[in-house]
Amino acid sequence: MVLDSLKAGKTVEQVSFPLLSVFRPSVQPYLISWMKYDPVREIAQLEVPVLIVQGTTDIQVSVENAELLHKAKPDSRLSIIEHMNHIFKEVGEERTANLATYSNPDLPIHPELVEEIAKFILTLE
Repeated sequence: MVLDSLKAGKTVEQVSFPLLSVFRPSVQPYLISWMKYDPVREIAQLEVPVLIVQGTTDIQVSVENAELLHKAKPDSRLSIIEHMNHIFKEVGEERTANLATYSNPDLPIHPELVEEIAKFILTLE
């Protein structure tokens, strides 16, 4: 229901506690401003090299979303990284462990991510 209101351009005053961190009133105008964009349509219009990186243990964005972006921009480079989550950390399938990485700044980013970015940059020369 909150998303429906935001998509309609309307803020929501009362947000349930579990959703408050994501949909608190102070960020709702920002979220509304992004609702008008369709990532698939936007990426298809780009005329620059594009790297799409997706982790298999990302609990916020799916591999299918990354594949849709790649389909919309076939000349993009798609990299699916096993056991990488939304914040680029290496983690298995267990949700609690995945969520714990969000508050642990001492964890390094997934090593394969660095390799993929470097490979992509080298293709730009």
